Amino acid sequence: MISKKLSEVIGSGRVLGLAMMLLLAFVFSAGCQDFIEATYKYEEPFSQTIALKEPGSFSLSNINGSVTVTSSPDLNVVIKATKYARWKKEDLAKIRIEVVSGERSVVVETIHEKRNLQVKVDYEVTVPENMALEMVKTVNGRVSLNGKFERAQLQTTNGSISARGDIGWLEAVTTNGSLDLGQVKGRASLKTTNGSIKLELNEVTGDLEARTTNGSITVRLKNQPDGYFSARVTNGSIKVDYPITVEGQISRRRVEGRMGSGQGPRIELRTTNGSISLLKFPE
Repeated sequence: MISKKLSEVIGSGRVLGLAMMLLLAFVFSAGCQDFIEATYKYEEPFSQTIALKEPGSFSLSNINGSVTVTSSPDLNVVIKATKYARWKKEDLAKIRIEVVSGERSVVVETIHEKRNLQVKVDYEVTVPENMALEMVKTVNGRVSLNGKFERAQLQTTNGSISARGDIGWLEAVTTNGSLDLGQVKGRASLKTTNGSIKLELNEVTGDLEARTTNGSITVRLKNQPDGYFSARVTNGSIKVDYPITVEGQISRRRVEGRMGSGQGPRIELRTTNGSISLLKFPE
């Protein structure tokens, strides 16, 4: 009787602890989102165009604000941004956008001359097709990508990440936010802590790794994958629409095995609090 009561207390304590962790993550994320979406009284536009001889590399670093990058057949990097100040117009002058360019590269950095400024910068950038995005990052804000790129590294802390297009290699990392990706080609590494991961592909052509802690993972595929599949959850379930030749033990929380010949890319999906689904596109 004592052991049973003790286990019930431990079980309820774990549930309570999990609930508190999720609540704190939600409150923290919501607070940052409120800051980014707050009303700003003052704004100032920024625009610069850089002509390149050929596609090379592009990097952008931001602190507060969103970043959107699209590709174009033109050999120009077009940077359009809007600086916002919440309370004081003079705070606009305390944000600098520094652009360093070469024949094949462009680096953009957002510099705050003072800490704790109530400001943000939203970017809309167009780069040549097949450009390598060495690192596009912000701290508080979303990151969006659309087009054809050699590779892309995307990062934020409090915000979502979305990507669509022909991307040879993709790394997308956030802490408080979801990942929503579609028709990415090549290898992909997707990570978040508090958020879900959604991915839609015609086929898997490179290794795919997706990890989250508090959120579900949903992968939709148009064609039968040919590789090795591994899915693990702690508090959740696993659903797979495609046939698997199971290796080792199979359970509600762990599935591993070969798909097709098993000689193709690896698909590794991991979450703690959430479910994993590998689904077919609707007919």
